[in-house]
Amino acid sequence: MPLLLPYPYIICLHLTQPPQTYGPLVAELERSFKWWHYVPSVWIVLHYDSLIELANRLRPLIRQPDRLLILPAKGPADGWLPADAWHWISENLPRQW
Repeated sequence: MPLLLPYPYIICLHLTQPPQTYGPLVAELERSFKWWHYVPSVWIVLHYDSLIELANRLRPLIRQPDRLLILPAKGPADGWLPADAWHWISENLPRQW
């Protein structure tokens, strides 16, 4: 059952096959309401699915020994990224800590 509002998730991936193998995974992530992908193995998505529903969508699109980690995304955040990445994060992640 879809959520009433899109929820932000951090998705961390360790993919072991050639990048072209993961076209369906990338397409699924890009179907999110909004998405961010400035770090190669990390996506931040806003999605209308619950965490479990999102995991069930993504799990079949990876294979062993790949790894998948999905966490709720909440700010504030800190690190070393370009200004447009910080702008996206400040506009899309709730500041709940």
